[in-house]
Amino acid sequence: LDVDTVLTAESYDAAVNAAGCVIEAIKDVMEGKGRNAFCVVRPAGHHAGPQGASEAMVEQGSKTRSHGFCLLSNVAIGAAHAMANRLAARVAIVDFDVHHGNGTEEVIRNLKPWRYKHVADTPLGEVAFDTLAEGPWLTERDSENVFFCSIHGFGEYSTGSPYTGLFYPGLGGATEEPNILNIPLGPKFGTQDFRREKLLPRLHSFKPDLVLVSAGFDGHEADFMNYGLVSLTEDDFFWVTDKLCEVAEVTCGGKLVSILEGGYNTNGGPLSPLARRFICFSPPLLCLSSSTLDLLSPPHASPACPRTCELC
Repeated sequence: LDVDTVLTAESYDAAVNAAGCVIEAIKDVMEGKGRNAFCVVRPAGHHAGPQGASEAMVEQGSKTRSHGFCLLSNVAIGAAHAMANRLAARVAIVDFDVHHGNGTEEVIRNLKPWRYKHVADTPLGEVAFDTLAEGPWLTERDSENVFFCSIHGFGEYSTGSPYTGLFYPGLGGATEEPNILNIPLGPKFGTQDFRREKLLPRLHSFKPDLVLVSAGFDGHEADFMNYGLVSLTEDDFFWVTDKLCEVAEVTCGGKLVSILEGGYNTNGGPLSPLARRFICFSPPLLCLSSSTLDLLSPPHASPACPRTCELC
């Protein structure tokens, strides 16, 4: 499809199975068969918009659009299924991949009428089209009942990276709209920035029936896909998962489904950086979260990341 995203004969089936896994997990959680779920799926989905690669990149002056390894928007498909089938009336989506969830945001914006530009190459040169788009899942009020937040790296690629310019996808500047919140984090951001207090109060006040998490682990300091822009640790992933579980516990009885997005350093197999991140991400899902909801706890108050994952 592009320089990043290669297709094989099995790619379509893999993408459909990934989205189907998310749907089944949501159904099980909403029907009480499990408190929460973690969908370890490939391909990822949060760069896929309503019509494939995110059109928003064109609005930012990009000559080419990248699918960013994504074919179908798994988390958005899951949210749409939950609302269209009345499994949930209010859905919150939180994305903490190091790359902005531009495709997911575009799907959410598409719930109400909005205009986007599309640039097409023709024999006479590039032609820009201004298109009105709208795609509600259930009713015209869907946009009021979906909350989206993306916490991601934003800024120039670091020195020594094979790329120049803005960090992919070059979108996601600070945005605070009623139901869309973008929290861009600058070069070399770490624990203090990642654990800022802006998201949790907004998520709590939204009072979702279901929390969906686009869980990307490529912000880890050992993951080559962030090209040195960020420096998160296992404890950061434990902290954010624990806090999201706390909010879900208070607002919707713990109904939370996580979907794997980025995370690529698998060198070392079961001892790889990605595997170690899974170990620290899982305990808050397997156990009841912290006993009380403390939205403003400082970073040092989070429990240390456990070295083993045990069922509670």
